Amino acid sequence: MQALMDEGVVTRALTGDTEAFQEIINHYSALMLRTAWMIVKDRDIAEDVVQEALIQMWHHLPDLREAGALRPWLMRIVVNQCISFKRRLARATAFTRQVMAEQEGDLLASAADHYKGYLERNWDLAQAIENLPDKQKTAIILHYYSGMTLPEMSRTLQTSENTLKKRIQTALNNLRHMLRTVEADEMQGEVLLNAAA
Repeated sequence: MQALMDEGVVTRALTGDTEAFQEIINHYSALMLRTAWMIVKDRDIAEDVVQEALIQMWHHLPDLREAGALRPWLMRIVVNQCISFKRRLARATAFTRQVMAEQEGDLLASAADHYKGYLERNWDLAQAIENLPDKQKTAIILHYYSGMTLPEMSRTLQTSENTLKKRIQTALNNLRHMLRTVEADEMQGEVLLNAAA
């Protein structure tokens, strides 16, 4: 009975009867959507798959060999659209994973370089502080590393705040000079390594 109804509707749709095409959509769209959803497990994607299947049906309806076989033909189109979607998704996912892995590798390398530079700078700074005269070293450590204010340092060291300000300023100037020297030495070493390569 359904096959006979399908034959009449398909025949009318093939003659350009848009109402017949709409009847096919009204009759089978829920089944097509349910089938697509069972395969892709996502309502929005299932709706897109059904829309693509309906477009395929419109273009290929003349290829339908047996008008009574409309339902299985439509289901095959839906299943094929779902399979195509899953393949596209798998390719896109694989590509995204590859790009993410490459970016993650680049990011980790960059972070490692940054951290290495950070450690080297801290090492250079620690070495420079060690090379300061004792009074300057103490003033820098208490002020910048222990977070003491000038009045607290003055009470602790029994030294005037002005003297401590001067020590800190002199220590900072000495540190800048030492760190510039270290940086210049490193740059010269890189130049020599590049020249040797």
